Amino acid sequence: MDWIICTKSFVTVVEQGSLAQAATKLNTSSSALSKRLSWLEKQLGVQLLKRTTRSLTVTDAGKLFYQRSARLLDDWQQMLAETTSTYGEVSGVLRIGAPLATGSRLLVNYLAEFIETYPKIQVELHTVTPGQLPDLNLDVFISRELTDFNSSSYIATRLFDFQPGFYAAPSYLEDKPIIENHQQLTMHNCLLFGTHGHEQEHIFENNLHLRLRGNFTTQNPEALVAAAVAGMGIILAGGNTVKRELSKGLLVPVLPELKQPISSAYAYYPKLDYNHVKTKLFIDFIKEKSNLKTDEKSFKKS
Repeated sequence: MDWIICTKSFVTVVEQGSLAQAATKLNTSSSALSKRLSWLEKQLGVQLLKRTTRSLTVTDAGKLFYQRSARLLDDWQQMLAETTSTYGEVSGVLRIGAPLATGSRLLVNYLAEFIETYPKIQVELHTVTPGQLPDLNLDVFISRELTDFNSSSYIATRLFDFQPGFYAAPSYLEDKPIIENHQQLTMHNCLLFGTHGHEQEHIFENNLHLRLRGNFTTQNPEALVAAAVAGMGIILAGGNTVKRELSKGLLVPVLPELKQPISSAYAYYPKLDYNHVKTKLFIDFIKEKSNLKTDEKSFKKS
């Protein structure tokens, strides 16, 4: 018997829910699978599955073994693919973690072209909480620069810059006086992002502090942009976040010279014993699209 073959058989049985379905997927017989599972349990000295003629139940030991082995098998397959493939032939699953605003308003604009360029790569886009620490189950994690982070396990590379400014729908602005300075801006209804309430203080270039007020707050970037398009008020957002709406004239800049300081988004990915080609392809692709060329560096803060 072989550890990898038997472990793969166990993972497939758990995922398919029955020996018969797993046997079909693996192009083998149920009896052959049963022998592999018995060998695996004998080697481990624990019962992984409770099997009857009508049901199959994963034991606590089996759940733990499945969680770890499924990930290890996936890493093994990725290592084989990336060791033997050329860049144009890379295949497998790329797991990307990004905050909702970055994922839904920015990355989706690039992913269609990325997948078309590398058709054998499958992408999983996972939503993460802003400021969350990188997840080892993800291949690449996109976030603002993390300051309270102590790790020697990750590499960080600056991915793109963003500089939020103000935008509004023409329908909101048409019956109001022209906004000529920041004092006038603070008198308008601002649509606010986050959980800090209907009154928020923000810092802009030249250390200008503005207290913005509004009747609508949300943690959903799609809802925030939709509210602005509907003429409910003015939003503070990055230009790339509202790129589609600007191109269609649904939103226009308000006081375009008034912007927050430039911030950067970073890509974090784990140091591995093999070259993670898919991740580097994705990072290089996004950098090229955002016209940002930077050298990657080991990310370690103490």
